[in-house]
Amino acid sequence: MPSQWIAEGGSQAGVPAPVAARRKGRARLAWGIAGLATLAALAFGFKFYEFFVNLSQQRGFRFAGAHLLNYLLVAGGFFLLLAACFLGGHFADIEGPKHDLLDSERDHDHADFG
Repeated sequence: MPSQWIAEGGSQAGVPAPVAARRKGRARLAWGIAGLATLAALAFGFKFYEFFVNLSQQRGFRFAGAHLLNYLLVAGGFFLLLAACFLGGHFADIEGPKHDLLDSERDHDHADFG
């Protein structure tokens, strides 16, 4: 009997049908976007690899290699910084620092001007 109830309701038991359908639609959309982003990243990586192979076979690498390496290191550093901020929860409360600054300014104004 309980297994039949689980089979009929699944993980969406007690949730209205339109809400459950919307959740499934959002999940499909999220997975679709993630799949497209993965394909785009793979295509970009392949073209980047192809570019460096072609560049290394020419004499132009001596001229552009250092500049490209510098660009990649800086861009990679910024990406890692962004990832660390997301994983550290720095974007969880976007308005928090603003309110902290305004509170601090109000406290300093009260201390200075009474």
